[in-house]
Amino acid sequence: MAHAENPQRLGLALSGGGLRASFYHIGVLAQMAEQGLLRHVEALSTVSGGSIIGALYYLHVKKLLETKTDEQIVDQDYVDIVKAIEQAFLKATENNIRTAVYADFRANLKMLSLSYSRSDLIADYYERWIYRGVLSDDANPIRMQDLKILPRVAQGTLAGFRPKTGNADRQAKVPMLVINATTLNTGRGWEFTAVSMGEPTPRESDATGIAATFREFRSLIDKKPLRLVWADSYGDMIPLQQDFSMAHAVAASACVPGLFDPLAVSGLYRNDGKEVRVQLVDGGVFDNQGVEGLVDNGCTCFVVSDASGQMGTENDPSTSKARVLARTSSILQDRSRTKGLLTLFASVGKKNVAFFHLRQGLGVREAFWIDRDGKQAPDHIISVTTGEFGFDPRVQDCLSRIRTDLDAFTEVEAYSLMLNGYKMSKRHLETLRKESDCPGVRDAKAVSGGGWDFLAIEKWAQDPTEDYLCQLHAAQAAFGKILMLSPGLWIPFVAAIVLPLWLLWPQAVALLTSTIVLGAILIGLGLWLIDSVLAYLLKLHPALEFVRTPVYLAKSALQVAARTVGSVPLWLYLKFINPLFLKRGRLSNLKWSPGEQQG
Repeated sequence: MAHAENPQRLGLALSGGGLRASFYHIGVLAQMAEQGLLRHVEALSTVSGGSIIGALYYLHVKKLLETKTDEQIVDQDYVDIVKAIEQAFLKATENNIRTAVYADFRANLKMLSLSYSRSDLIADYYERWIYRGVLSDDANPIRMQDLKILPRVAQGTLAGFRPKTGNADRQAKVPMLVINATTLNTGRGWEFTAVSMGEPTPRESDATGIAATFREFRSLIDKKPLRLVWADSYGDMIPLQQDFSMAHAVAASACVPGLFDPLAVSGLYRNDGKEVRVQLVDGGVFDNQGVEGLVDNGCTCFVVSDASGQMGTENDPSTSKARVLARTSSILQDRSRTKGLLTLFASVGKKNVAFFHLRQGLGVREAFWIDRDGKQAPDHIISVTTGEFGFDPRVQDCLSRIRTDLDAFTEVEAYSLMLNGYKMSKRHLETLRKESDCPGVRDAKAVSGGGWDFLAIEKWAQDPTEDYLCQLHAAQAAFGKILMLSPGLWIPFVAAIVLPLWLLWPQAVALLTSTIVLGAILIGLGLWLIDSVLAYLLKLHPALEFVRTPVYLAKSALQVAARTVGSVPLWLYLKFINPLFLKRGRLSNLKWSPGEQQG
């Protein structure tokens, strides 16, 4: 429970879950704006898809707090911020970030460099399509250290303002942004803030309440031989890392393992005289809800928006080695989520937490055992309650299964997720306002609605048509969605593949069996084998380090060649197929026939 002598701080956690999570969180931000809660948020902790949208929201708040004085800021300002995000974010993501980073021909050539990876490219796209222009028209990347908010006062700005001490007398709080990633080096969480970056450990002077308790027990439990301590400021780091960009921090936080290369932070640490090359992956690997980032910053009241994927059940799980490994990984991730949230509730109490997630309100079936006579009691069904926030259970189930990806989302998909976050969070936030120990939260005043665009999808969410459910089912697929939604495209799609093969079959066979192609395959396999063995040998014989660079360059050259060839069909997809998919999912094209139901 929060200690009375400690300041009461409201924290907002935006979970991971790709762009599905980003759109869901927009709806939650809209609801918080209407309930007058956004001005009271003192820490914003984001993960993966939550980082993509959370960083954008933070930039708008920074602009607001540095433009208006505390007395001039009203709750409608926050409604206007979310309204601007609602419109701009969907337009930006229609570019299909996932495919664009693989279809960029020039970037593929640039990846021959040891210092540029697919994750660096995705950071460039985040900067160009999502963040640029919010604070200024300057084309230079926004640096993490530029994110410090210097609130406007009558005399100018408050230089050296510290949110942890300066917020006490403010009505519109200055939030601290925490962008969460995971280090492959140590397996710990990694935080990016406007002050510094590294593996967080609350300092003795800052660790109060729950944070102090967590600090004490972490020191007992975590005895890994290396901790990557963060500097007092970016200015105290080596020059190479002082200009670390916000877009790169977001890219690290959303760096899905296996889909994107880890994002490297070089030259910042040495261990026993040897360089530590920090490799960062998705923050969801360590804490997909972002709760620890709030705890570390002394929060006592929490809003946790959870749009992460929850593990499904299987009647007959596969026992193949690959499937068992994948399944156990899901179990560990699910266990981490459950344990982290249970710890939060146990630490601060239910009244100080507003928590909601994508499977909220859906029914659960409890199956009983078969007795000695071969009989089984009827299943116990925990009833469906999605109607409490205005969603048909079939719609809610579909939304919980929508892909966690970074490709283009249609208006139907995005509006449905926004509306879901908006409607689902309403009751939980109202309860928090009534019962929370945070005085500012209890004093929050609701304002009029924002006239949100996503409200236009509400009648379908309540009374879904066959066409609407068809689109939500297709939204669960990572590939082939347009073919599921427009079966007539199968004919030209197959023809586009078969006809060239038929016309150019002799040439294709000659190419595939040529010495060049077969040689490239053999060289690739050889390099993969050498790289695998080399990683083991370097631990035994560090003197072999000089071999690593030529092997890496050779691998990169082959990968770039393969990616360059592969970029052609991806470019064609972006040019012709992506627009068809977006058009099919426009709200204006969604069929509406009241009473038309799927059986």
